[in-house]
Amino acid sequence: MPIRLIALDLDDTLLKEDLTISDANREALRAAHAAGARIVLASGRNIYSMEAYARALGLAGPDDYLICSNGAEIVETATGRRLYERRMEPGLCRDVARALAERGFPWQVYEGGRILASARNPWTDEDTRLTGQPNSLVEDEEALFARGQVKYVVPGDPARIPALRDEMARLFEGRAEVLVSKPYFMEVLAAGVDKGEALSRLAGLLGLSLESTMACGDAMNDLGMLRAAGLSCAPANAIPAAKEAAGFVSPLTNDEDFVADAVRRFVLKA
Repeated sequence: MPIRLIALDLDDTLLKEDLTISDANREALRAAHAAGARIVLASGRNIYSMEAYARALGLAGPDDYLICSNGAEIVETATGRRLYERRMEPGLCRDVARALAERGFPWQVYEGGRILASARNPWTDEDTRLTGQPNSLVEDEEALFARGQVKYVVPGDPARIPALRDEMARLFEGRAEVLVSKPYFMEVLAAGVDKGEALSRLAGLLGLSLESTMACGDAMNDLGMLRAAGLSCAPANAIPAAKEAAGFVSPLTNDEDFVADAVRRFVLKA
């Protein structure tokens, strides 16, 4: 079946290590788009740190969409209008913050293009470098909890994150999704939030079957999308679980134009 929609993770998949899109990836995606395939960026990032990449690829028209915040949001790129949003309810926000404080971990959320952190830490500063969003300390935690949040990011020592993820997943089973997006970032989202669920929802809105979709990703937060798509691809630098979930594992890394190679193989057939 021809590929009608290509869903692409950004960090460590489409983006090079220097956070740019290579000429080869850009050209292959433009050719696929010209051939009739929709291109949808699907990231843990929010619209404020995804929009520039969409525009660089020519994907900011009235019929272009982004899957943001690991599937918690589906956004119309040109307007920022949310077709879908799933937020953590206030009680869950309070409980997660309390559990993290008891374990000695800070947390951060994203509002209006800013990162709001519970405490200063080097990983939040790294997030500012990665996303271009300035960070500051939370001034009124209760007001923030009361609004509900799209997600929490928990920055920390990569050696401690896996055990924290397992513990928090058990503690909030049935109430939240808990995953690792970077070795130094754990994320907490509302139950049921997943890139795969968002891909399925968007495909339905566009009148497309999942069998006609292709997904590319490298990390734990991509697993649902890789399993949902009709065709799934992982780069050589992907984690083992992503390689296991993918139908095609490339010999190329994100720095070696993995996306361009996959698009040529399966969409352009060249």
